[in-house]
Amino acid sequence: MPKDPEFHNEIDVVMRVMRHAQAAVRSRFIQEVVPNRLTIVQFNALQHLHWYGRDAGMSVSELGEHLGLAHNTTSGLVSRLERHGWVVRRKCDTDRRRARIKLTPQSEELFRKGVEHATDFWQSTFGQLSTEERESLIESLKRLKQVMAKPVWPSYAQLHPSDTDYLQKRFETDLEELAQAKLKLVGMRLILAQIAEKQNEHELTAYLNQAASEEIRHTNKLLALLGHGENIERLLSALIHEDNVVHEELFNLLETAPYTEETEELTLLQQMVQDSKRYKRWFRSVHKQTNQ
Repeated sequence: MPKDPEFHNEIDVVMRVMRHAQAAVRSRFIQEVVPNRLTIVQFNALQHLHWYGRDAGMSVSELGEHLGLAHNTTSGLVSRLERHGWVVRRKCDTDRRRARIKLTPQSEELFRKGVEHATDFWQSTFGQLSTEERESLIESLKRLKQVMAKPVWPSYAQLHPSDTDYLQKRFETDLEELAQAKLKLVGMRLILAQIAEKQNEHELTAYLNQAASEEIRHTNKLLALLGHGENIERLLSALIHEDNVVHEELFNLLETAPYTEETEELTLLQQMVQDSKRYKRWFRSVHKQTNQ
């Protein structure tokens, strides 16, 4: 095998060309997705439905398996796509209790246009080469394919094992996501309770506070089932980590704020930064005490 510097330079050129080509294709792909206000994950979900569920559709569980996402995450993803007209849920013919997710005409049009855009892309890139250059490139790529070992991809069963341990871990992951979702509901209900109280909606305030209290109880039970309920040190550590993330985001918002003068938005963000610093001091102090 050649080991001279020139050979390694040639390999470097090949790798850089391949990365550049991949980047160009990915850029075209993103330019397709962004105007439609789709995230990469959402578009991937539509692609899998387009490839594997065009006739019968797919269940939430099947789509989640294809995407490697938990059931709750996939369900939320489908709900957002449905809300914006990309998919619909239809009752399963064999089991009316279950729903099948199918693409809408809006999604079918997206993929039809995608084929046209891809044709235009290759026409404006590969099409710039002369006939001789294209033929030479194709022959070289064919030869490269011949000398390269065929990649051995893991099977679907290997990627998605169905053993008991895996199912248990998957179930625990779903419970974790459910606990996080309930924590968000607690926050939303407490905020709504404050708004309702300011508007003298006392009955609504009481209902919201009661609902928040029950959600807290449910979440505590879920955390206990997962073995987190009694581990105050672990929970405090996680809280400090989340607070650090929020703190960084606040600073980024302040640095990128489109305002040069003092505004209500800037004042609020600055106040939030000060409060965040105060919270960090509190939590770290308590965390330190629990470790003593």
